Amino acid sequence: MCASEQTPAGRAANIPVSLGEIAWFFRPREVARALLYAMKKFSLKSNQISVASIAGAALLVALVAALSFWAFSQIETSSVARKQAYSLIVRTDALLYDLSEADAGQLRYLLTGNEAFLGPYVAVRDRIGSQLIELRPLTSSSAARGHLDAMSSMATAKLAHLSYAIELRRSQEMTALLAAESREQGKRLMDSFRAEVRSLVQIEEGTLALQDAEIQSSMRRLFVLIVTASVLAFLLALSFAWLVYRETQHRLNNLLHVETQRLLEIQEETNKQLQLTNFNLHVSEERLAVTLNSIDDAVIATDAEGHVTLLNPLAERLTGWTRVEALHRPVEEIFHIIDANTRQPYPVPVREALAHGTTLGLANHTIVVARDGSECHIADSCAPIRDRHGHVVGAVLVFRDVTERKRLDQVMHDKNAELEGAKSVADKANLAKSEFLSSMSHELRTPLSAILGFAQLMESSSPPPTVSQKRSIEQILKAGWYLLDLINEILDLALIESGKLSLSLEPVSLADVMHECQAMIEPQAQKRSISVAFPQLKIRHFVQADRTRLKQVLINLLSNAIKYNREGGTIDVDCIRGAPGRIRICVKDTGEGLTPEKLAQLFQPFNRLGQGGSGEEGTGIGLVVSKRLVDLMGGAIGVDSKVGVGCSFWIEFNLTTEFQLTAGAALPAAQSPVQAGARVRTLLYVEDNPANLMLVEDLIARRADLRLLSAVDGVSGIEIAHSSRPDVILMDINLPDISGIEVLRILAQDTETAHIPVVALSANAMPRDIEKGIKAGFFRYLTKPIKVNEFMETLDVALKFAQTQAARANIEEKA
Repeated sequence: MCASEQTPAGRAANIPVSLGEIAWFFRPREVARALLYAMKKFSLKSNQISVASIAGAALLVALVAALSFWAFSQIETSSVARKQAYSLIVRTDALLYDLSEADAGQLRYLLTGNEAFLGPYVAVRDRIGSQLIELRPLTSSSAARGHLDAMSSMATAKLAHLSYAIELRRSQEMTALLAAESREQGKRLMDSFRAEVRSLVQIEEGTLALQDAEIQSSMRRLFVLIVTASVLAFLLALSFAWLVYRETQHRLNNLLHVETQRLLEIQEETNKQLQLTNFNLHVSEERLAVTLNSIDDAVIATDAEGHVTLLNPLAERLTGWTRVEALHRPVEEIFHIIDANTRQPYPVPVREALAHGTTLGLANHTIVVARDGSECHIADSCAPIRDRHGHVVGAVLVFRDVTERKRLDQVMHDKNAELEGAKSVADKANLAKSEFLSSMSHELRTPLSAILGFAQLMESSSPPPTVSQKRSIEQILKAGWYLLDLINEILDLALIESGKLSLSLEPVSLADVMHECQAMIEPQAQKRSISVAFPQLKIRHFVQADRTRLKQVLINLLSNAIKYNREGGTIDVDCIRGAPGRIRICVKDTGEGLTPEKLAQLFQPFNRLGQGGSGEEGTGIGLVVSKRLVDLMGGAIGVDSKVGVGCSFWIEFNLTTEFQLTAGAALPAAQSPVQAGARVRTLLYVEDNPANLMLVEDLIARRADLRLLSAVDGVSGIEIAHSSRPDVILMDINLPDISGIEVLRILAQDTETAHIPVVALSANAMPRDIEKGIKAGFFRYLTKPIKVNEFMETLDVALKFAQTQAARANIEEKA
């Protein structure tokens, strides 16, 4: 149903609501409520009238819709017929034009023989048949179809005549062509075709005129129908509105008295609520007064002009003004503040808060000056007071006495300064301790290097030492390596305690670490006929730890299990799952075990738990270092012991599933064999300690392919390097004149010596010393005491590198 057909019924149905709205706007609120109440209680008679009116409107709408649908159908049918007739006329004219163009093109071809003029003929010949078939459904009568059939026959004959003439022209039969054209058959056919077209057009134009007349007639009927329906709908709406209005007026008159009584009851209830509200307001004001009197903040309130309207007791005490005295005075007169640093008056923020409506605060160095001249430090803020419409009607100042806090802040500042000084002293002490440890490491390692070096030479000398000599050498080596372990453990413990130990936490394979520990510990266990059983891990477990430090901890536990085990005892190493996400490594021995008293002292530095006289060497700090390392790696360490059965030390770490091989991991280089006829390589050793120099001389003496040069200080070392051009340089760090690092820098800046690999050989074995040397550019960094195998392997790698560099330099010179 269209919108225009629904308008009368909809308008009639909406009239009561419109009257209600009129009453709402032009009567008091109470009358409007009465009207709504009356509308909800219409009587049965009003409902019946409304139903009858709505039914009549619905019937009228249905009738108008049916008649409108019929009229529109007639118009639509006439429009379709008219469109077909018009299309037939246009397409017939186009067909006649195309055939005329084809006839003209054929005539030009006959005169000129140019095939290009036959384009219109070819186009008409190919599509005229389909065009005539498409026109047939558009005809409106049998007479029109007869003319269309005649046009089809004539078009076929015309095209045949044109084709015949064209063929004669193509075959150059000009006589026959002139004879055919002289008979004017083509002209007659074309005239007949035009006559049929005119007849067809006349018939269709007549059809168009009839359809136009039919459409106009249908439009007039539809217009009359719409006007009639609109008038009836309007009359029906007026009738319904009048009925509703009359019934509403009657109801209003009946309900006026009832509504008046109800309004009086409402008024009485409102009065009661107003009295209750006034009582609650009075209670709230009392509570506000109690709150303002009880809080630790001073409060001053002003009106929109900045005059004081309220002071709580704390504000009275801090300003020296009573509430009665300060009432209606300008706030600047009551609240007098100055800058603590400049002693200049400070503007009261009330004026700015009133002007801009923003919350403001004062700096921490503000002082309020009371009426009697006393002062106190305050911290305050000021906020605007707004009414329910958002307008600023005053301001409130809230401030508190912070004199005590200022004093405490100053005390805290002084304490912080003292702590900073103490921290600086502690840092200097730590630095001095680190320097002392580094110096001590160097001073201890230098003589120890000679002891262990010459002992190793004596052990492998030719002829071999006697049995008693060998026993003495073993004792020297044993004591020397023990002293070296003691130095390393003390340095490790000091480094851990200072918090400067650097760990590289990464996924570490337990199987690989245990395999390495097994290879390192088995010789020591075999000396005491102790059987060590390592687990066969079917699943590769990875823990989050530092590989070197984890191995150090395991070696310490295994070494203790060997040292404090019985002859022919056993050691069982096992891996078990601990807490979720963790794995426990247990080292169980068959020693004497520890009593509860000894377990309580287990991780104390230099406490060997009464084993000092047992004949087993030990420092008493190995377990302490192990515990610190395990804690730093996020693990845990513990022990289970039973006297007479043995101990089970365990460490526990977090499991991880990620594992990546370290790129560029260096493999130990094998020693290069000495070949007959090979040239002698030159080695320069810069060292000021005669014992260390003698040791290296004895080591190099065993190599027929090496020649050793020596220098006792850095300057002479530089001179020999320039004059002799050695293949490799061994460099001590602590030289009497300049440091080995400075010598390295000078050699690297000279193009003649920059390519020579320089290996550091120093007693400075702290991790930061090694890192510093590698960054300086040393080819390798070896620490004293010298480990012969490591020394020889490093020397071979350096010689190979020097040979490669020399070959590359020769190639560049030839190029």
